[in-house]
Amino acid sequence: MKRWGIKLNEEVSMKLMAAINQFRRLRKGHKHNTELKPSDMMMLMKMTEMCEAGEEVSVSSLSAALGVSRPFVTNALNSIVNDGFVERKVDESDRRLVHLSVSPKGVEIIERSKKEFMSAIDGLVKHLGEEKSVVLADLMGETYTYLAAYHGVEVSAFETSKDK
Repeated sequence: MKRWGIKLNEEVSMKLMAAINQFRRLRKGHKHNTELKPSDMMMLMKMTEMCEAGEEVSVSSLSAALGVSRPFVTNALNSIVNDGFVERKVDESDRRLVHLSVSPKGVEIIERSKKEFMSAIDGLVKHLGEEKSVVLADLMGETYTYLAAYHGVEVSAFETSKDK
C-alpha cells in the first residue's frame, strides 16, 4: 500500500526516525543543571556504583567498567579531580597503585542529579499515565534488545530480565 508516494512501511520508518531525531535535538539544546559534562557525570556515577559494590576503583578498573581506554579515563579524571569531585589516594604498600573515590562534593552532585532525573521521570509518568508508561518502557526495552543485536552487542540476561 502506498500513501503520498511512500510505501507504508517506509512512512512508519520515517515517522519513527523523526521521533528519534527529536530526542537528539532536545539533547543538543539541553542545559545541564551541573557544571559537569555528561561523560564526567557518567564516570562519577560508575565510580559510585563500583564503590557501593565493594570494588576497588582504579583507572584500570574504571576503564574496563566503562569500556573506554585508560588514557580517556585519566584525562577525564584530571578535570574532575581538579574540580574536587574525585579524590586520588596513592597506595602506601605499592606506590604504583592509585585508588579513586568520589569526594563529598561528588556525592552531592550525583544525589542532586539523581533527584532531578527522577523528578523528570515521575513527571513523564504523570503526563503519560501509568498504562502508557508501562507500554513505553516495554517498547524501549524491546528497541534496546533489537538495536543491540543489530549492532552485534551482547545483551546480558540481567539486562533483558530487569525490563520485565
